[in-house]
Amino acid sequence: MDEQGVVGSETAEPARVSRRELIVVGAVAAGSLYLGLDKKLSAKTPYRGRVVVVGAGLAGLAAAWDLERRGWEVTVLEARRRIGGRCHTLRSFDGGQTAEAGGEFIDTTHRQMRRFARRFGLRLDDVRGSGARYDDVAYVRGRFRNFDSYAGPGVRREIDRFYERAWRLARGLDPADPAAAGARHDRRSVADFIDSLGIRGRAREVLDRELRDDYAIEPEKLSLLFLLHETKVTWSTPDSGVEAFRIQGGNDRLAHGFAARLERRPHLGARVSAVTVTAGGVRVRAGGEEISADHVVLAAPLPGLRGVRFRPALPDVLDSAIRRLQYGPITKTPLQYRRRFWHRKGWSGDTYTDLTLGTTWEATDRQGGRRGVLMAYASGRNGLTEARIGKRARIAALADQVERIYPGSRALLGPATSIAWSNSGLNGGAYSAFAPGQVSDYWTALRRPAHERIHLAGEHTATLSGYMEGALRSGLRAARRIDAA
Repeated sequence: MDEQGVVGSETAEPARVSRRELIVVGAVAAGSLYLGLDKKLSAKTPYRGRVVVVGAGLAGLAAAWDLERRGWEVTVLEARRRIGGRCHTLRSFDGGQTAEAGGEFIDTTHRQMRRFARRFGLRLDDVRGSGARYDDVAYVRGRFRNFDSYAGPGVRREIDRFYERAWRLARGLDPADPAAAGARHDRRSVADFIDSLGIRGRAREVLDRELRDDYAIEPEKLSLLFLLHETKVTWSTPDSGVEAFRIQGGNDRLAHGFAARLERRPHLGARVSAVTVTAGGVRVRAGGEEISADHVVLAAPLPGLRGVRFRPALPDVLDSAIRRLQYGPITKTPLQYRRRFWHRKGWSGDTYTDLTLGTTWEATDRQGGRRGVLMAYASGRNGLTEARIGKRARIAALADQVERIYPGSRALLGPATSIAWSNSGLNGGAYSAFAPGQVSDYWTALRRPAHERIHLAGEHTATLSGYMEGALRSGLRAARRIDAA
């Protein structure tokens, strides 16, 4: 297993894809999982043309699914040897348990995620309240205590004051173009804003961690305008609706649900090296072959496009975004234990620490069996620190840190793995985290077609950035734009 938890190296030469596989249109072999189960919008839907989709994450698969239903012939190219992108479920644990290496939680307001789960016959595990009768833990400066006593009412009041002030600034923003009314906020970092509110001490420490875990980067590296925009578009989600669900059996079942309904299976190990706009369409080069199409959807994270040669060159603003947009360095390390020792002691598994371990939670609540998985989640600087360590050494070091917090846990440790998203050249990090100045520079450009033949999708192009829901919506948006064109 490599750093991303899949067979083969992310940096290995992509497999050669045969011209027959890429160009010839025909039925998929009998017995394949790719059955074309969703019919077109109408039996009379005419043939519309050909589209190449780059990236088989949720954005790319949703775009391909919707385009096929509208009469387009679609070829999906994926550089990895698996589909799903950052929707990546790990199944290497005993007892059939799973853990999410990438996108994990679904809010009650994530309507497209819930809609497609229903459409594909997938059940949602409601994880709200799964740890309600247990206590959260804080382990700071070598001292173990109840989190509610560590971050008491005074801390919470200060944090609530931060979000209330953020909401006041966010109300006048246009989600489609937040810089139109908020460019001055893009020149400031979130840390500057916290300083201006005079939040200090333990409240500042807890708030900084909360923001870093949510946005995957330290507040001093995060645009205030980006936080204000995210505050506005998520404000209607009640506290009870945040991180409400996981897909039973693994979130990547949704990605496989889309792929199973495509008429042509996604091509894996097909890393795109060039996109050329021609007089009548585009040519996409991948795996040593070229595919001609009418349109292309770029649904890969921007760092994964850095090795692609565009002819003619992309607009300067998009070229700059591909090279510079900030992504949060998250490392996720699920550790399976032979029994859920945390429950026996009355603890939830949620742990706030000042160690490089970062934060933990239980990844297997609502999954059966005595065993359980604690997710060690390191973001920002801690994520980079963990990413620099080899995978085996990282797992051992984090298990030792859990042992410091919960003595006796090391003897119960079973299978474990680790994913450092910043180590992947295809990702560069877990999800987009706009730095000061980057909303003004890149926001609108990333949400428009790069060319009449080149369309963008992915969470970095969505109104709801950083979420699986945003990725889905962006793919559907790209499909509709192509169909309307």
